[in-house]
Amino acid sequence: MKIFEANTEIHIGDKFEEAISKIKAKKAFIVTDSIMYKIGLTKKFENILKEKNIDYKVFSEVEVDPSFEVINKALDKVIDFLPDVIVALGGGSSLDTAKSIKYFIKKSNLSIPLIALPTTSGTGSEVTSYAVLTDRKNNIKIPLKDDVMFPEYAILDPELTKTLPKSVVADSGIDALTHAIESYTCKGANFYTQIYALYSIKLIFKNLFRMFNNIKDEEARVEMSKASCIAGFAFEKSGLGINHSIAHAIGGKFHIAHGKINGTILPYIIRFNSGDKTTAKRYYEIAKDLGFPASTIEEGAESLALAVELLNKSLGLPSCVKELAIDKEKYSNEINIMAKSALEDICTGGNIREVNLEDLKKLFEKVYG
Repeated sequence: MKIFEANTEIHIGDKFEEAISKIKAKKAFIVTDSIMYKIGLTKKFENILKEKNIDYKVFSEVEVDPSFEVINKALDKVIDFLPDVIVALGGGSSLDTAKSIKYFIKKSNLSIPLIALPTTSGTGSEVTSYAVLTDRKNNIKIPLKDDVMFPEYAILDPELTKTLPKSVVADSGIDALTHAIESYTCKGANFYTQIYALYSIKLIFKNLFRMFNNIKDEEARVEMSKASCIAGFAFEKSGLGINHSIAHAIGGKFHIAHGKINGTILPYIIRFNSGDKTTAKRYYEIAKDLGFPASTIEEGAESLALAVELLNKSLGLPSCVKELAIDKEKYSNEINIMAKSALEDICTGGNIREVNLEDLKKLFEKVYG
């Protein structure tokens, strides 16, 4: 018997001011990045806190691919301030930073609720117990998973995504698609997770390019926020696969945006995993449901790979790692290390097709192009 439980209260389409109604606190700690701070989104939030006489501190030093060093710096400030609530305002990096603070604070026997306000539609981090941190010394990404990292509230406000640049829309949107496809096809997938994953995939194919092409399209932004969120909902319960393991290794070593590298290698992973009959059938089911050519399992799986390639191209995303301007010699020299890292990654165990070190080395070579 499987148990399916929702852990985060989700508000879809609410204005982010509504989040304040959830703050029954005297002190709030805001986690964000310098861009959110500069463009004034944080300031708007601060003004509302002032009106409610809530004392607050702003930590705006979140970096892309948050490191342990930044987490430690934020932790020192949280421990010094001792807030009643943490508010994460930003993309996946801000959310993962706030969740990591929550995780390490718990080690000190403190429990601080978290409100997540995502400003991108991709990671689904607002509803998961995962966070990905970067070990700068070894240039590797380390996924953390613990139930304490679930945000108590998630506010999905389309106003927070209306100024996103095209590159962020593309990278985050294709990240959500990777989450959904891996969730549907991984070892831990079940009836419930596949319902969420498949609906997310449909929403993304229908709305991602719309949002990319016209950021003023509010309906597309709302639908993409739903898609990202429910993809997170799905993979939280099912796990992921080697697409993420390989992306973590390449992204950590060469500092490539997580969503971008996920989408770049996705067609390669679909084709590799199609060598397993169970996985191929799941790709076929997705393709058939989307109305792609799928007269056989093989055709359906290949149709999905082609559809992702076309979507990547329409979003201006690379077709291979070489197009990310990564030097071939430097890349080749790191393959052994990256393959070992991917083999040990928490996501690899979720892949239905079993992989060994040699399989991964060949895949790293293949995705380079």
